[in-house]
Amino acid sequence: MAKLKGVLEELRKEKVAGRTDVNIGRAGLHEGIVKEIERRLKEHRAVKIKLLKSVRNIIRNEDIKRLAESIGAIIADERGYTYVLISRKPKRH
Repeated sequence: MAKLKGVLEELRKEKVAGRTDVNIGRAGLHEGIVKEIERRLKEHRAVKIKLLKSVRNIIRNEDIKRLAESIGAIIADERGYTYVLISRKPKRH
């Protein structure tokens, strides 16, 4: 279990320090964005999402939590309007 936590922590730190993978803008959480987040989670096991100014008053924290639950991920880090999601499923090669 400690090894798993170490791997998750490593992924979180990598994503926090790096650039945003997916920006959510004016169109909001539409099907295309959700599919892109799912694709990146399958490929990299972690994804960094940023809410742009145009949606900050529309998309709430609860919406991101529901999104994470629906795609089988956890919110590993949350800073302002930036979130790091990590897949609960192991990476497939």
